[in-house]
Amino acid sequence: MKLTAMIFRLITPAFVGLFLLVTHANAQVFTPASLTIDDNRVQAKLSLSVLMEVDVTLEFENSIGLNADSIEITAELINPTDLNVVNRLPSSLTSAVSGFPVLVSISPKADAGFGFEGPAMVELYTKAIHYDPDVPLRLFTSHDNGKFEDITTLTSSGSFRARGSTGRFSDFIILLDNRTPTGVINEKLADISSTLSNNQLGIDTALFSQLDSTLNSISQTLSVVDYAAAMVVVDHMITLVESADGALLPNVWRSSGDLVNVQGDLLTQLKTLRFSLRVL
Repeated sequence: MKLTAMIFRLITPAFVGLFLLVTHANAQVFTPASLTIDDNRVQAKLSLSVLMEVDVTLEFENSIGLNADSIEITAELINPTDLNVVNRLPSSLTSAVSGFPVLVSISPKADAGFGFEGPAMVELYTKAIHYDPDVPLRLFTSHDNGKFEDITTLTSSGSFRARGSTGRFSDFIILLDNRTPTGVINEKLADISSTLSNNQLGIDTALFSQLDSTLNSISQTLSVVDYAAAMVVVDHMITLVESADGALLPNVWRSSGDLVNVQGDLLTQLKTLRFSLRVL
């Protein structure tokens, strides 16, 4: 599907957790100290305190209406033990990071008319915490106050940088993920399967058959613990999804919420699965 003229606007959802003794009703919302937009790239710097800052970067393959007057990105401090946060975690083995208890919100206004094609890259960078390859800090997202899902495709130093992608916008957070690597991989595989089955009617029949068969091959290689082979098949499935146009695979998301960006969602899930296989 091709994008038509739309107006871009991202606003914060009403929900967010607490920070220490601050009540939910009085939680402070922080807006960017600086915001720059260059073509399909957005960079925002948010300062929540002297020692707590976060840089947010968004990159789109193709978007409409992206300008400084129509985008709003916010951040809030949360209490890692707040039930409003804990109840959204995927497991008791995941938790908010005490050194960086920050929730970044990027959400559309329903009538704003913003849209983009394929996956959007999301990156959070902060000096509040430091990268350690042995500490599993990951980038998660949550849509409509639902469960947080791991979307990590990269973590790196300087001081800590986490990158992922998304087919839609909502909340983003860095979490400590102490689940077993195989447990994470199995959950990501299940998420891909759900995305395929839930959107089967919108996917070209021949393409769906290819994707379903490839997903089964991934599952089979994982069942015999052949991670190298699994990586090869995951890369093949990524190529299949990336090569499909909007006539074969829905690939547009817009703020009215009436379209599912299946391509963006699948690529998000496949690329974070590849990350998990790579860091085993």
